[in-house]
Parts: sequence; C-alpha cells; structure tokens
Amino acid sequence: MDHRTASIQRIVDRYLRAEATVSMIVMELVQQTEDTSALARILPTLTGDPAKLRALAQHLADNEPGCSTIVSMIRQRLDFSEPASDTEEGIERCRRLFNASVAQSEESSVALYSLGNPVLLSAATDEVIGVMDDWGVLKPDRDAIELGCGIGRLMAPLSWRLRSVTGTDVSPGMIAAATRRLAACSNASLLLTDGKDLSSWGAASVDLVYSVDTFPYLVLSGRALVERHFEEVRRVLRPGGDFVLFNYAYGRSREENNSEVLGLAQQAQLQVIRADASPFQIWNGVGWQLRKA
Repeated sequence: MDHRTASIQRIVDRYLRAEATVSMIVMELVQQTEDTSALARILPTLTGDPAKLRALAQHLADNEPGCSTIVSMIRQRLDFSEPASDTEEGIERCRRLFNASVAQSEESSVALYSLGNPVLLSAATDEVIGVMDDWGVLKPDRDAIELGCGIGRLMAPLSWRLRSVTGTDVSPGMIAAATRRLAACSNASLLLTDGKDLSSWGAASVDLVYSVDTFPYLVLSGRALVERHFEEVRRVLRPGGDFVLFNYAYGRSREENNSEVLGLAQQAQLQVIRADASPFQIWNGVGWQLRKA
C-alpha cells in the first residue's frame, strides 16, 4: 500500500469504526486528495467491510458534482489555517474566502460536509436546530442574532421559532444569497457588518446570540477580536439570555478549546450552562451554552 492509499485508509477506518458519518468522511477525503477520480479508483481497493466501502464509494459517486466543486474551491487556496497578522487582515481574508465560496456553491460555502447537496445541508441544519431546541434556547418571545449567518440556512427555519432573528456577515455575497432565501420571512433581517463588534445593537436588546462555525475565523483573526465578541455578546444580551457557540477553533484539541472558551466566559461574566458538548450525529460540531445571569 503506497503512502497516499495508506493515508486514505486511515481516514476511511474512522468511518468503518462508526466514528464519523459518510458525508464527513467524503469531505475529508476530498480535502486530502483534491482528486475525486483518484478517490473513486482507490476506495474499492481498501481493507474493510465490503458493504460499507461500497456505500462510501456510492456516496462519493452520488455527490461527485458537488465534490468536484469543492476541489475547485480548495485549489483556489483562499482558505487559511495560519493566524492573521492583525484583525483587519483576518476579516478581509474571511470576506474574500466567503465571497468566492458562495459564488461557486451556496451549500458548500457554509458546510463543506454537505458536499454541495441541498438535501444533506437541510438535514444538517435540522439537526442544529433540534439541538438548540433541546437546549431550551428557542422561544417565541425571543429576539436573536446570528454571528456569521452565511446564506441564512438557519435563519429561515428559526424565524418560525423566534420573535425575530437578525443575521450578520462580513461577506456581501453571503448577505445577497441570504436576502434571496429569506424573502418570505418577515421577522428575519440581515446586516452586512465590519465583523468587529455588535455596535448596531443596544445594551440588553436581545435574548439569544448564536454562532455556527464562525468563531474559528475570529480566532484566526486574533485574540482581541474574540474577547471583544464575548464582551459584546454579554452587553447585548438581556438578563437570562443565552449565547450558543458551535465550534470554537480548528486544529486544536478539544481540551484546549474548552479551556479557552471557559476562560473567555469567566472573563465576560457569562454563566456556563453546557460545555464541550457533542450533541450531533451528522456533523462533528462541539458546542457551548453560556448565559447572562
């Protein structure tokens, strides 16, 4: 077995052990190889349960157009894993990345693991909303803010569960897509922001702030920006209001992320209701629920 095949086998082994869903594994394989044709050739040669390997290969084949688009997006090298030199650079990198991504695939721009498939994205979205419901943060008399709303995929269904919801994003392309998708939602609004704070809201003006896969980009833009957002969240929350955060940073251990979030919560005087939670089946997100006491 050559090095490339061995690397693919290690990723696939996690699927065979039921440690990750088929869509998450296909996403990782596409990111690793940047070659869907090579993947299709290699998968049948791997070691493991033949039925599961066939299912994996079929999932790749069924979503090949979306996977090929993801390869094209990756090859543009707009995504980044190294910290920015300063906040301004970090925010501008995010703006460029998401403007380019949403122009190529709205679904993949907000969740690569959707493989560009609207059905897969809808199922993952329903799962996130189900978790928020289980956590007791969705109430018809609540006003909410989404940090980094992307194409508005969470806002549309949440608009039926909340009094109002406002989505913020630094990407004009994302805001344009969300505006189109939310046209029928009278209590949903959008705001193109500079990504630095929540200055458009007054103190104690909302009941819920939530963020899904947005903070990893804030983290890469600098500690000061992260601290500012925690402070701003506490400022805009009404007493008893909740801050729900799904995924804090990429490329770190869960222990490190949890320690940092708990430290930020203490600094911002936010009560910890849940920490380092893994409530999902489709997605591998990790969540925290914080509250303004």
